[in-house]
Amino acid sequence: MAAGGPASELIMFIVAVIIAGSVAGALAYVTNDIANSMKVKGADLADQLRIDFAIINDPNAVVEEGTGPYYYTFYIKNIGQEPISFNAESIQVFIDGNLVPSSNLTFTDTAGNAITSLQPYQVGVIKVTLGTALNTTVSHRIQVVLENGKKRVLIFRVKS
Repeated sequence: MAAGGPASELIMFIVAVIIAGSVAGALAYVTNDIANSMKVKGADLADQLRIDFAIINDPNAVVEEGTGPYYYTFYIKNIGQEPISFNAESIQVFIDGNLVPSSNLTFTDTAGNAITSLQPYQVGVIKVTLGTALNTTVSHRIQVVLENGKKRVLIFRVKS
């Protein structure tokens, strides 16, 4: 019977070591998973911060051109550190909450040349074509959305 005491203590010690090892393994796995998630989220946030733009129009003087169809010009500046795709497939434009069809958008540089991307600190032009004129007595809202979901809004008035 004297041998039963140390044997049961040995068994209890082995069980305690196995349980402690299992808990340590689970904690290591969870910690590693959290660290990897933070790394991915950090990289996504860094990408979001490197890609940025602004609508730089004078909000009180968006000029209306044409007599039907009507043309409105908006200036977009890449204020981020990465190039931005600048075409109808990668940018959506909403005016007063209505999606402007991509066929009604023209993307150029300030000299009028067609471009497909905006380099950092470069200014591009989005010319919006509408079938009906925007009311000149009320404010309107344009929202430009990039392919990564970053968006900017400008409240503007039309000047004819």
